[in-house]
Amino acid sequence: MKRVRSKSPLRLSKDAERLITMCTGAATAGSRTEDQYWQAHIETLATALMDRGNDTALEAALDQTHQMNSPAHEILAASCEAAAESCVFDIDGDGRQQQAQLISIPLIAWSKYRIPAGPVDEKVMKPIRAHLHGHILGPDVALCLPNFLYSIDQLPRGFSDTRKLTKKLADAAINNETPKLDFAKLGETAELPADVRFLIGVAVTTRGRPTFQWQELDKHISRTECLTRWIEQCRPSLAKLIPGCAFESGLPDAFFHNCRESDLRVRPYMLSSAVAIVETALKTAPGQLSAVVAGVGEAAVDEYRVSITRKGQNEVLHGMVWPLYGAEDDDANPGPREQIELILKEHKVADVTRLPGILPPEYCEDCGAPLFFDHEGEAMHAEMPEDSEHPASHYH
Repeated sequence: MKRVRSKSPLRLSKDAERLITMCTGAATAGSRTEDQYWQAHIETLATALMDRGNDTALEAALDQTHQMNSPAHEILAASCEAAAESCVFDIDGDGRQQQAQLISIPLIAWSKYRIPAGPVDEKVMKPIRAHLHGHILGPDVALCLPNFLYSIDQLPRGFSDTRKLTKKLADAAINNETPKLDFAKLGETAELPADVRFLIGVAVTTRGRPTFQWQELDKHISRTECLTRWIEQCRPSLAKLIPGCAFESGLPDAFFHNCRESDLRVRPYMLSSAVAIVETALKTAPGQLSAVVAGVGEAAVDEYRVSITRKGQNEVLHGMVWPLYGAEDDDANPGPREQIELILKEHKVADVTRLPGILPPEYCEDCGAPLFFDHEGEAMHAEMPEDSEHPASHYH
């Protein structure tokens, strides 16, 4: 999910400085040989830091390169993700290496009821594992897929925790055991009308062999074909994970890749749900609401905040944060703001106010919730009327 960046400390640790130096070298490499040299050293150091639980040096180097050197930042981010979600090991000490890959099955869900998360019955999980082997994973892949449906708030925090989970699940997959995971220590799940849920597991295969079926060169199966078969065959089993919810299933794939894809795919449903919540709570017919779209950030727009109001009134009733990822900007076709306005138009929102410029990211000093902007650009809490049927008066 999207990381919140803090300002880099004035003094970087030696490990952070070494990472920056190596990533800068990789970004300016003049040959593949040189690039491979730098990549090997980056991954070795990043892995060692994660195994020591030292995310501070990694985050400091990421923040510094994000501010000063985009190519170096991309190299470091990719290396950190790879070290966290995969590992190579020798089981019998005979030189035959095994490759473990942390994977996830994303479910983008929306409902007027609470979206489930937490432990899952083995009867529900068994056919899902069978479909994974049948439609997604390559031949001779060992799988460990725990009986737990994760919310975003329960995902591993930081690279070190992600690598620790990868190694623990990989060990369980190889030994065909149930991993010992303490789910009771996971965070509370925010109750949102649209959100993402994940099944998380590890796939282990001999190094150099395909982890996924679309990697099998002799079969000529594309990722799209695998996804189509997955949805056709596994959707009834996945539906049992989140009863009472409408949902889309993404392709089972690498952990960080699916986190990014889910971040993008859930945004339209979150905005649609925000409009629906206000219409339902106020018993308002379509066309009786207005919206405000504000670009928020420091030097550039990092997110859009969408405020929902009554038509002709200024009080913000509900709000939704539309975060931006990577190189997203409004020069694309359609750009993020245009996507937002198209969704509002589909829901017959009467008029949309575009606030000019880049507004500061305002938050409530008491509870930390994001503040939203009215039609005049004033930041305020999103507040539903006391006599509405909305279960919570604040956005949070």
